[in-house]
Amino acid sequence: MTPSALRGGIRRGAVRIRAGLGFWPFLLVVCVAAITATDALLLELSTSYFSSGYNSAYVGGVALRIGYFAGSAILDAALVLGVWALLLPLLTALRVSWLRRYVLAGAGACVIPMSLNIVRHNLYAVLGQRMSLSLLARASEGDKGALLLEFVEGAPLGGLVVVTLLGAIGMATLLVLARRIERRFPQAERSFAPPPSARLALASVALVVVGTVILALPASNASSLRFGLARKPAATLLTRAVQWSTDVDRDGFGFLSEPTDPDPFDASIRPFAIDEPGNGIDEDGVGGDHPLDFAPVAVVEAPLPRGGRKPSFLLIFLESFRADLIDGRLGDREITPVLNRLAREGSSTQHAFVHSPFTIASRAQLFGGRYVNRPGETTLIDDFKQRGYTVAHFSGQDETFGDSEALLGVERADVFYDARQDIELRTSDSTSPASLQISWKTLLERTRTFLEGHDPDDPLFLYVNIVDTHHPYNHDQLDAVLPGKPIPRREIGPDNRDWVWATYANDAANVDRAVGQLLEMWNDHLDGRDGAVLVTADHGQAFYEQGLLGHGQSLDEKQTRVPLIVIGIGGDWPEPLGLADVRGLLRRNLSLPVGAATPRAHFVPDPERSILQFVPYIDEPRWIGLRNLDRLAAYNLRFHRLVLLDDDDQSLPIPEGDEDSLRNEIIWNWEAVHRSAR
Repeated sequence: MTPSALRGGIRRGAVRIRAGLGFWPFLLVVCVAAITATDALLLELSTSYFSSGYNSAYVGGVALRIGYFAGSAILDAALVLGVWALLLPLLTALRVSWLRRYVLAGAGACVIPMSLNIVRHNLYAVLGQRMSLSLLARASEGDKGALLLEFVEGAPLGGLVVVTLLGAIGMATLLVLARRIERRFPQAERSFAPPPSARLALASVALVVVGTVILALPASNASSLRFGLARKPAATLLTRAVQWSTDVDRDGFGFLSEPTDPDPFDASIRPFAIDEPGNGIDEDGVGGDHPLDFAPVAVVEAPLPRGGRKPSFLLIFLESFRADLIDGRLGDREITPVLNRLAREGSSTQHAFVHSPFTIASRAQLFGGRYVNRPGETTLIDDFKQRGYTVAHFSGQDETFGDSEALLGVERADVFYDARQDIELRTSDSTSPASLQISWKTLLERTRTFLEGHDPDDPLFLYVNIVDTHHPYNHDQLDAVLPGKPIPRREIGPDNRDWVWATYANDAANVDRAVGQLLEMWNDHLDGRDGAVLVTADHGQAFYEQGLLGHGQSLDEKQTRVPLIVIGIGGDWPEPLGLADVRGLLRRNLSLPVGAATPRAHFVPDPERSILQFVPYIDEPRWIGLRNLDRLAAYNLRFHRLVLLDDDDQSLPIPEGDEDSLRNEIIWNWEAVHRSAR
C-alpha cells in the first residue's frame, strides 16, 4: 500500500468514526482521551504513580489501572461537558463561526485541566516528593515569596514556555484552517450544530454525581486509586464544588472532606477543632468531650544545670537514615562499620523514634524538646549558650526551608554554615530551598576549617547535619564504597527494590565514612579534653515494605525508627524514646560529674511509657498513634480506623473490649498536644 493510499484510508476511517459518533461526541472522546493521557503522563513524571511512587501511592496490577483510567474518563467527561455548557452560549453570543466554535470548544475544555496539571507537575519537579500546594505552604510557613521562589527556581519553566508557545501556534493554525474549511464547505454547518446547553449541563451533572461516588468510595478501600484520581484537575475542581455546596455551616468541611463534618449545621463542631476539656462538647467530633482529669504522655523535662561538667558536645544528625542500617550488611559487607563500632563502644537503643517522619518537624522536636516547636521558642542552642558554650551550626541543606532557622534558633548560634554558602558545589539540580544540598565532603571541609580555628579549651556545641542519604540516594560526589552500580533515577521502582536498596546502602556507607572522618577531626581537636557525642536521624525510609517508597506517609517502624548512639554521656535513658525527649535527657545527664552516674548511658525499658506520633501535622493529622516498647496503636482520623502493629509492622488483633478505650487514649493524647500547641 502506498503512503498516499494509507493516508486516504486513515482519513476515510476517521470520517466513518465521526459519522458514527457525531462530530460533538467525537470531540468529547478526543478531549477526554487527551486530558486523561496528559494527566496520567504528568502524574507518572511527578510521582512515579505507575512505577515506583516515591512518597506517594502507586497502582500496580491490571484491575487498579483499569479502575484509574475508567474513573479518570468519567471525571474528565464531566469537566468537558460542564465547560461546554458554559462556553458554547458565550461563543454563540459572540457570533463565532460554526467550525471555529467547534475548535475553540475543544481547546477551551482542554486548556484548564492541562494548565493546572503542568503547574502541578512543576511543583513536584521542585520537591521530588509527595507534596501538595497546601503542604508546601505549611512547610514554608505561609511565605508566598518562598513558594514563588520554589516554583521559579526549581521548576523546568523552559519546558513550560515551549509547551505554551507550541500550543498557541497550534491553536492559531487550527483557527486559520477552520476559516478556510468554512468557506469551502458552507453546507457542513448543520453537521456541526452543538447540543443544547441544557442537555450538556444535565449530562455534566449526572457525571458529576457518578464522579463524586467514585471519589468517595475508594477512600477507605483503595487508597492508591484515590491518590491518583484525587490529583486530577477535574477531581480537584469537582471536589471543591462539592465541598462548597455541601458545607452548610461554612466551617470548611463538606461531603468529600476527610474526615467528614461530624455536625454539618454547627460551625463550632468540625474535624481538627480544639477540644476544650470538661465543657460537655466534643468540638472535633472524635473521642467525646475531652476529660478534665486526663493525664497525657509527656516528654522528658529537666531544669538547666547550673554547674557540673561542661564537655564539648558533637551532635551528628543524619538525613533519611534507617535504624536498621546499623549492623546491616550488603552481601558480606558491613554497611556502617564506623557507626557499628560507635554503638558497641558507647550506648545505643533499638527503641528511638521520631514523632513525625518529616525533617522540619523532627529537627524542631529534637532542638525544642517539645512535640510542637514554634519559631522564637528556646532550643538546645539557648541551653548551651546559657552555660557558656560556643555554638556552631553546620548543615548540608538550606536552613531557610520550612522556617527551620527560626524553629531551631540558629540565628542565636555563634557560627553558622549551610548549603547556601557553597551553592556552586551543590549536589542537587535545583538551588531552591527545598532541594539545595551539598555533599558530605564539602560539609566536612568547612567543619574542619572551623575546628582548626577554634580554641579547644572553649566548650563547644557543634551540630553537623549530613544529608547525602536523601532520595534519589545517589549523586556524582559519592564514593563507590560498596560494590555495584548505582541505579539510574528513571529505573527506581518496586521491581528494582533490591537495586534501589543497594544504591541507598552505598549512600549510607558514604555517610558512615563521613561520620568516621568527622569523629577523627573532633577527637584531634579535643586532644584528650572532655567531650561527648550523640548520633541520630530525622526519619527512616520505606523501601516498598508496605508498597511505598519514601517517608512521611505513615507511622510504621521503617519510617519512624531512627538510630540513637550516645558516647561520653551517662545516666538513665528511658525506652521507648522520642526525639523530643533528647533535650531534657541532655539537660539531665550531659553535665553529671564523673562518678555521679553510670559511665555510659543506660537505656532502661519502661513498659508503661509511650510516645505520641503523628503524620503529617499535629493540627490536621492523617494518623495519630501511641508507641510503646513492643507495639504501635494508631488511629486514622480521616477514615476512623484503629490498627495495632507489632515492632515488625505486622497487624495484631485488638483485644476484645479494648477498642474504645484504646482509641480514646490515642485521641485524648493528641487533643492535649494539639491544644497546648495552639
